[in-house]
Amino acid sequence: MRSLGWLALVAFLVLPAATAIAESTTVEGPSLAPGDMWTYRTNTSLATGLALNGLVTLTVTGHAATEVEGRSFDAYILSVTGAGTASGTFALRSGGSTQASGAWTLSGRQIVDARGLKILFSVLDLEANGTIHTNSIPLAFQLSVQNTTSFRIDSDPWQFPLTIGATSQVARQMNFTEDFRLVYFGGGPNPSRTAGVIWWNASYSIEAATSVETPAGHFDAYPIRESEPDGTETVSFFAPVAGNHARTEARNGTTQVGTADLVSYRYQALEPPTFLGLTMDRWAFVTIGAAATTVLVVWWFCRRRKRASRDGHGVPVKEAP
Repeated sequence: MRSLGWLALVAFLVLPAATAIAESTTVEGPSLAPGDMWTYRTNTSLATGLALNGLVTLTVTGHAATEVEGRSFDAYILSVTGAGTASGTFALRSGGSTQASGAWTLSGRQIVDARGLKILFSVLDLEANGTIHTNSIPLAFQLSVQNTTSFRIDSDPWQFPLTIGATSQVARQMNFTEDFRLVYFGGGPNPSRTAGVIWWNASYSIEAATSVETPAGHFDAYPIRESEPDGTETVSFFAPVAGNHARTEARNGTTQVGTADLVSYRYQALEPPTFLGLTMDRWAFVTIGAAATTVLVVWWFCRRRKRASRDGHGVPVKEAP
């Protein structure tokens, strides 16, 4: 299977989010709802030599019993969208390499186990296009990667609530298909498809909270490590107040291949309660404003009546003898 940093990073953007009480030794699972969303600033290296920089947004679109690989799960459904710039080097068929730059877009969908926030199914579509800067004449390129992955989980002890310091292994089979296509004038490898069904167990651990700084602000976050059989590892620093991680680091052995830092988010479970679309503090302002308006209207009518009296309306008129 082709090793792609962007896929590993996006696949684990929602892993593992949680809600915890400060200074607690256990971590409870989050309560996600349609409309919850997280936007991340990403920096990911591809196997082709390109680096992708931009924004990726995850949005919860549903929560329902969902069947994956013949088994039913209580699951969250999320949409994945993203866009940004691409830059790096391409290996040329004629030999050597050259600089390239362009833009990329990402779209997809994920199904996530609600009890442990593990990926059950994902379909991701990455499209990139731009210019290869050769010495003679610039060449246009197009890169396309579509990946569909589903997991059959046979043993799953990694479920909320989690105890700080705990470790566990999840036994699972991975069923994947990936289509790869890179085209540029005068070269580029032939389109390829990789597919298979393999055992892909994962090891998990959770550590004590640490301080994390992101564009969305400061978070107290719990590092959760997920180690894969091919030597890749993802460390997700989840922030309880965000309902998801504040930062994710993807590594291939000792090499860091991607990062994602939280830029903005909405987590409705920790939002102030609302009535008719307004929070209680905003209703207080509305009430104060309505009272002030009432006082103003009464004052205006009183002044109007007094002015009418001065103009002769309502003033006693002396009759002629």
